[in-house]
Amino acid sequence: MITIVATLRAKAEYREMVLTTLQELVKESLQEVGCKEYRLHISANNPLEFLFYETWESKEAIDAHTQTAHFLDFQQKATEWLEQSEINLYQEL
Repeated sequence: MITIVATLRAKAEYREMVLTTLQELVKESLQEVGCKEYRLHISANNPLEFLFYETWESKEAIDAHTQTAHFLDFQQKATEWLEQSEINLYQEL
């Protein structure tokens, strides 16, 4: 199993679009083969900060995820909509 922890900070003017798109990304991603968990969180301290907690069966499942239309669509928009992002992968022990 591989866990992804991704943090995103939206630009203030795009916050609602980011939130709506991320919620749709969750729905679509949960349907993918190999996706065990895909949770979206919002910071209790900053409404512009979001956190994804994802669990995938394998690196191959993650690679397939990054080629889906919904992921690529968000990735394209993210360059304009996000101020900052950080993605970390963790291997289960």
